[in-house]
Amino acid sequence: MQNQLIDGFGRFARKLRISVTDSCNMRCMYCMPSNNGEWFEQKDVLSYEEITRLAQIFASLGIEKIRVTGGEPTVRQGIEKLIRELSKVDGIKSISMTTNGLLLQDKVNELKAAGLASVNVSLDTFRADRFKAITGIDGIGRVLASLKAADDAGLKIKINTVVIRGWNDDEVVDFAKFAVDTGYIVRFIEFMPLDGTGIWTPDLVFGKKEVMRRINNSLSELVPLDDHGSDPEMLYSFGGKGIVGFIPSMTEPFCSQCDRVRITANGRFLGCLFENPGYDLKSLLRSGKSDDKIRKYIIECIKKKPEGVVSIIKSKSLKPAMNAMYRIGG
Repeated sequence: MQNQLIDGFGRFARKLRISVTDSCNMRCMYCMPSNNGEWFEQKDVLSYEEITRLAQIFASLGIEKIRVTGGEPTVRQGIEKLIRELSKVDGIKSISMTTNGLLLQDKVNELKAAGLASVNVSLDTFRADRFKAITGIDGIGRVLASLKAADDAGLKIKINTVVIRGWNDDEVVDFAKFAVDTGYIVRFIEFMPLDGTGIWTPDLVFGKKEVMRRINNSLSELVPLDDHGSDPEMLYSFGGKGIVGFIPSMTEPFCSQCDRVRITANGRFLGCLFENPGYDLKSLLRSGKSDDKIRKYIIECIKKKPEGVVSIIKSKSLKPAMNAMYRIGG
């Protein structure tokens, strides 16, 4: 079916992020609330059958790619069963996952066999002490082992590195070298006010230009790559060897090119990371509404998609914890 997910700014949605849980086996300081917060009750979390049904509806509206997120998606039991069902949805070209990597090594072969094509693994430091300080656990070894296991299984791999001033900005060159050594794309992500702890401040944002300056001075000049599809990251190479990407949400917002929408674990539809509270799809599913009625509701909701963080920046209304990433899905 022709893409009908067109918002009020003329943007077409082609990618769907589906959060399967708000739970996580890490407590990253920039994401999860330090006091564990309030979690979704199990009865409010969408079942795999409900998620698959929504995926089918969204695919009929023009969605082509699905990314499974959380929380941490691998903590949900039987996640490979969902991947298998999503991979059967007509019109979906690829299934990917964002994960912290702790459990990936144990599940990677099942996930690949179920139809998973790629993973984005969150990794913000190579230092064991700093890893524990950021995430709350000793786990750097397991994450690195999971990367190797994913590579061996034939999954495409990207590294998501949130750069925070004074926390890990001194490692950006190490991550660039890691991209050269492994062939993985390392994506440097600017710290956004989507933190569960409310620690975000503008001063903590270590921007794209600063990262590039350090890499250029320490390694070699970054050369932009023209072809990066519709992904938001701006890709650069070191003379054809090693690729790094930038997601400069704060310093160079790319809202005008946004082609993503999201479903939270408790069944809310979000057109934007900064949209809150979103639109309740779960009640439509559980009240017996037809696919056609849900489809029409989604089309009306997408028309209300906000411009994005760019308008919030313009209005100078940025503040900590504007939304909770662990609840809305990365």
